[in-house]
Amino acid sequence: MKPCGVRFYSLSAQIMHDRDGYYAVLEHAQKGDGDITEWLEWFLDCMGRALTRSEGLLERVLNKVAFWRRHAEVSLSARQRKVLNKLLDAGPDGFEGGLNNRKYVGMTKASSATAQRDLVDLVAKGLLRPGPGGGRSASYEIMW
Repeated sequence: MKPCGVRFYSLSAQIMHDRDGYYAVLEHAQKGDGDITEWLEWFLDCMGRALTRSEGLLERVLNKVAFWRRHAEVSLSARQRKVLNKLLDAGPDGFEGGLNNRKYVGMTKASSATAQRDLVDLVAKGLLRPGPGGGRSASYEIMW
């Protein structure tokens, strides 16, 4: 079987995320007695963290694909698709405080009235559900 040549993890991104630790362990290994055990342990731990992060990323991508497959026939405006994609990219935790009219307006530059109509439409189509509260504090969550 021919390998596909695609990696679903990023070691360089993980090293950049912990670059202070990387430079500290690298400097210690270079100035030490030649024993690179500490560096190897750090590197393998870093590789493990990169793989763990990739699992989360792949899970979000697969969830997003499944969502759009389930709702492929639903008619949506470009604004609605944009907002749904942002919610899907945020993952199951979504936006802090949920999606609300103000955030929708900020993402789409639509008027508040248009945002409200779009949100009501997304709820009616089963793509969003209202969160707790209502009125001016109304928020919405994606229907995974």
